[in-house]
Amino acid sequence: MYSEVLPGIYRIFDTFVNVYLIDREEYIVAVDTGIDTTCDKILKTVEELGKPLKTIVLTHGHFDHTGSLRCLKEKTKALIAAHKDEEDLIFEKTGLMPEVKLNDGDVFEGLRVFHKPGHTSGSICLLDEVTKSLFVGDLVVEREGRLEEVPHQYSLDPKMNQKRIAELLEIDFENLLPAHGEPLIGNGKEKLRELVERLTL
Repeated sequence: MYSEVLPGIYRIFDTFVNVYLIDREEYIVAVDTGIDTTCDKILKTVEELGKPLKTIVLTHGHFDHTGSLRCLKEKTKALIAAHKDEEDLIFEKTGLMPEVKLNDGDVFEGLRVFHKPGHTSGSICLLDEVTKSLFVGDLVVEREGRLEEVPHQYSLDPKMNQKRIAELLEIDFENLLPAHGEPLIGNGKEKLRELVERLTL
């Protein structure tokens, strides 16, 4: 159902997408909500962890990240946060508007926000500075131990997305937690550097 990928960070995998739950001692923060079938998996995990789901932070508005948003909002009343440039897409997909509008550089629920448009206009990455873990949404995907770009047809601006991928090397992180594929624990930056080198060949 779920696995602990790092102390206090849990991964729920559903079909082809990851949702991450972060234990903030008194409550849980979710990064993305998966597809429409993920809601029950998230609720069951939250129940097993024994703490309320207080906040949902969306990396962007695509259906495989917002599919369980309405269900979770109705069941938990969790606060929804996303980049201000992603509001319209989230509303289009879910009928819901984020209550918290994030900007580049904000620190929210212990997560530093990096606005990285390209995949969508309001795509963000989130850094948990305590564990040096970077939640990258769909900026990159993991396949068989390597990082790859998201296929170009899924991105608003693939060339801009490539530029944003290279910018991630400026961030101080060790673990890379993608929405698609396996988390890279301890070697996330090294694998990202390999991808950037391939992109610039």
